[in-house]
Amino acid sequence: MPHAYGRLAENHIGFWQVLFQSVSQMGPGLSAVSGLTAAASFAAGAMPLGILLALIASLFGANTLIQFSKKISSAGGYYTFVAQGSGARTGVYTGWIYLLYQGINAPAMILFFGFLIESILDMGLGIHLPSWSWWPFSLIAALFVWYISVKGIRPSLQYSMVAGLIEFVVFVILGVVLIAKAGPHNSLSPFRPGTSPTGWSGIGLAMVFGLFSFAGYGAAAPLGEEAKNAKHTIARAVFIAVLVVGLYYVFIGYASTVGWGIHKMGSYASLPLPLMTMAQHTLGSLWFWLLAILVINGTVACITAIHNAQVRVLYALGRDRILVPYRMAQTHAVYRSPHEAIRFQSILSIIIVTGVGFWLGSFAGFVFLGELMTLSTLIVHIMANVSLTRYYRRIGSFRWLVHGIFPAIATLLYLLPIYFTLFPVPPFPDNIPPYLLLGWLLAGLTLLWGIFRKNPERIRNAGLITTDTNHDKDPG
Repeated sequence: MPHAYGRLAENHIGFWQVLFQSVSQMGPGLSAVSGLTAAASFAAGAMPLGILLALIASLFGANTLIQFSKKISSAGGYYTFVAQGSGARTGVYTGWIYLLYQGINAPAMILFFGFLIESILDMGLGIHLPSWSWWPFSLIAALFVWYISVKGIRPSLQYSMVAGLIEFVVFVILGVVLIAKAGPHNSLSPFRPGTSPTGWSGIGLAMVFGLFSFAGYGAAAPLGEEAKNAKHTIARAVFIAVLVVGLYYVFIGYASTVGWGIHKMGSYASLPLPLMTMAQHTLGSLWFWLLAILVINGTVACITAIHNAQVRVLYALGRDRILVPYRMAQTHAVYRSPHEAIRFQSILSIIIVTGVGFWLGSFAGFVFLGELMTLSTLIVHIMANVSLTRYYRRIGSFRWLVHGIFPAIATLLYLLPIYFTLFPVPPFPDNIPPYLLLGWLLAGLTLLWGIFRKNPERIRNAGLITTDTNHDKDPG
């Protein structure tokens, strides 16, 4: 029998497992065939520029997570960071937005998994399935992640390590081959704004899906109560994950662009899996099936990493009796996993996948949720940037460069893609996510006001539980 309101397994995972928690959620192979394809649909031949700008923004944003991780270790991640820096009420509000971000992140990837299997069977074997056939494949992925996450954090991260490392190496080899075959067509044009058919507007929207691919680096933060030497482990893992995987994204984005044809990229995103199509035509069916296996594995690993991060924030909020039921803080008697939070998130994912998938289709639904997810995570990161400055000023360790200038630059860079999701107004359904986010933000304010009015003490104590024995007191 599980026991109530338990503790997670402390000092249970090491550096490499924490690193691949971030790497797996960033999904090296998955993003190469999904996030970069979505980015190309907006920026065409300038897609690599959008990815490069997303990398720069993510490096500045990663500094915020690194600096917080040096002082605070908690399953609450950004929720706890903001609570410690800007006060409990702001922290709870951040937790509310984070629930939207990761709550739809896993369904987005599960939708893509269904689309992926359907497309691979069509492209590789000529099997034309009914339009609804993505759904059972998505359901299988959701149930598998539910099962493996209950077993504990270590098995799921070991799976992610093996899958992530293999797909990273194989995709780099593919990129080298594509660049070599492009020969004289290699140039710096993919990094020039004029290559985008819609100028900076297209590049800004490409940044949205570049940041969508990069967003996973923050998945290491909720492992703060389970990682060995968490303050150093998480900081190192986040920096290496962003830098290495970020350069890989730029490299693969460039290789895809010159391999397909810089001025032909308008047709790139019109195919289901253009990078795999290019590999099939350039290198043969053996490479197609190798990439197919790796992307399938990588997608499952990515969903698992997202799921692991989300359920630990649900656990932390439940432990603090904020926003979610107290039972979310239950942990399994054997595996020490937050099994109630896992059950809740798994069922919610299946409901979202079913509703959005049958409304828009599997790939269009993935893009729709991806935009909403990216906008919500940008808001979370902006709030963390502001809180970092306040936190280090309060504890008397403020340094202008890493605690003031870097987070300010990250915020400005994050505002750029937010602007271009609003102006000019994108076509349906890409115009809807900003309004859904606005509705979620307003609902959170209403909910926060109601909790504070009925039980102000619960709000004041939010985000105070960390693994530190002498953590800083909440500023109120």
